[in-house]
Amino acid sequence: MDKDTIQKKLKALGIGRFQVMALLQAARHYLLKKDLRKAKSFGLNRAIFYAWAKYYGPHKYPYRLMRVMEIMRKQRSGGKIVRCPEGFVEELGECVELSPRGYYMIGSNEQTEYDFDRQITRKIKLLLDPEKAWKAALEYVSSFPEEILRHPGKFYKLVYEPVRDTFFVELLEKGRVEAPKEYIDYLARDSTNKKKGRSLYDFIGTDKEKNGN
Repeated sequence: MDKDTIQKKLKALGIGRFQVMALLQAARHYLLKKDLRKAKSFGLNRAIFYAWAKYYGPHKYPYRLMRVMEIMRKQRSGGKIVRCPEGFVEELGECVELSPRGYYMIGSNEQTEYDFDRQITRKIKLLLDPEKAWKAALEYVSSFPEEILRHPGKFYKLVYEPVRDTFFVELLEKGRVEAPKEYIDYLARDSTNKKKGRSLYDFIGTDKEKNGN
């Protein structure tokens, strides 16, 4: 299939950024924690959370999220800052609600491995072998340093964002998904640039300015 045909199929089947986010977040969690059940729960949970936050915008968080922020502020006492409120755990740099059964959740809804398979795996299966997509996600995510995988902001910006619209297109065209060459080249020189006081974010900004983006 050519790129245009693939993109049309993806749109017709409703496969897009939500599935990419869930897949890459699950791969990220699995590579670091080695627990497939919880990795699928985390992947779907984060996909829902980011879609939710994007829909409502920075000034329109649902009441539930605003309440969480209020609780976190109130728990700052005695000079000690409590990172996450009761019922939440810090997972890969973010506060995530945990159910009594050990699944990640939003509100009163658990995100289980079965939910992941229903909402993500079955969707992907309409276009390609889900196992192939999972292996591609693991290979792609593992090409980044652990420091980036453990940092939610860096993961979003450097791992997810560059392929959020191209992951499945590349996979169907080339059989694999690769990080953009400019990111990999920079990562190879990262230690040198750190000594010079330049971060990967500086590089991204400069790169976008050069390309007029």
